[in-house]
Amino acid sequence: MKTIGYLGPKGTFSYEACEEYSKNQREMIEYKTIPDAILALEKMEIDEAIVPIENSLQGCVTDAIDTLIENESIKVKDEWLLEIKQNLMAKTKINFDEIKEIYSHPQALAQCKNFIEHDLPKAKIVPVESTALAAKKVSEENRKIACISNIACLEEYNLCLLQKNIQDNNFNKTKFWILSKTANEVITKNKMSMLFSVKDKPGALYNVLEIFNKYNLNLTKIESRPAKTVLGEYIFLIDVSIKNAKEKQAIEEIKQRKIFVRVLGKY
Repeated sequence: MKTIGYLGPKGTFSYEACEEYSKNQREMIEYKTIPDAILALEKMEIDEAIVPIENSLQGCVTDAIDTLIENESIKVKDEWLLEIKQNLMAKTKINFDEIKEIYSHPQALAQCKNFIEHDLPKAKIVPVESTALAAKKVSEENRKIACISNIACLEEYNLCLLQKNIQDNNFNKTKFWILSKTANEVITKNKMSMLFSVKDKPGALYNVLEIFNKYNLNLTKIESRPAKTVLGEYIFLIDVSIKNAKEKQAIEEIKQRKIFVRVLGKY
């Protein structure tokens, strides 16, 4: 049976996405951080990894993107969408004004910013590695603290639900990437994710984007991350619709212009 890594512990949204994707066909192995799961794949300790890459409210997950940039052998095999609903929980039933601290993952805290400011203005915010780790922490303490977590944590850690669906926006979804060391074997592919970098000079970015326009390729996303070389240079992550099958010509033309380009995957 294949193995797949995810951000643990049990009860995280990554765990939920991994369960849905795996359908009991893969052995699920948990890791403490997103980079840990990706690096385990790089070392071939697992066959696949599932990592959050973008949230509809908070944007890209930077530690996932940065780790992928640094590990060139990893491919994007597929994507998986998961609806995200955040919930306020504690070990026992307590009033909002009794809560001294709130534990959760930074993304979950950001997704519930308005609720926290309005209903829990005096509570101290404590970021942790995952929503499930936050739930575990609350379950082990006898203090008046709470967590913002996936509903699956309610039973997993024997907690008390204080408030359901506290996210600021109900259109809250996270896109996960299924990562592998081998390319996608599926014949029908609609999307390509890739990286490229340009020098810090006038028109450099336009010169690359113009190539995609030339071949009538639709860019559905573009993100930038620091190249970690000199200030002002970036690596760009883009998603491209490849329904017209002209992406190979575009990539070849980019390479001919001596521009760094790396295809993460077609799926």
